[in-house]
Amino acid sequence: MIKYTIIALLLFVGISLTVVFSQDENITAELNALVDENLRATQAEDMDAMLLTLHSDSPAYQQTKQMSEVLFPQYDLIYEKLIFRFIGLDGDYALGRFKFCATKIAGAEFQDNCLDTIHVFKQENGNWKIWSMATLEIEFTNQ
Repeated sequence: MIKYTIIALLLFVGISLTVVFSQDENITAELNALVDENLRATQAEDMDAMLLTLHSDSPAYQQTKQMSEVLFPQYDLIYEKLIFRFIGLDGDYALGRFKFCATKIAGAEFQDNCLDTIHVFKQENGNWKIWSMATLEIEFTNQ
């Protein structure tokens, strides 16, 4: 009897872990696609598409929109994603570590840089959106 209980417990744990890992893989893929779209839209200076990647209730939404309205006309930049790693879920929020570089093609004086960030994501109408970002480190690459 104990043997069957242990086997049942191991099967339950195995199934539970598979569900958790599968969920993490799905969230990782969704968040990765979201940051890719954010970089694509930002590089293309497509304000509407870029704003669609942001959560409309984010405290940073209006500030990001206003900053982009000033920066898009002044610079042509290329963005390169170095890494995106899903960190985990906490309530309604997801966290990911995101490293990317911005390099000037044309425009006003600009310091090329690479940012190491933690992005916070929150769902809006069933889709993950960027809620906020904290910069961990910035490296200026054209010095």
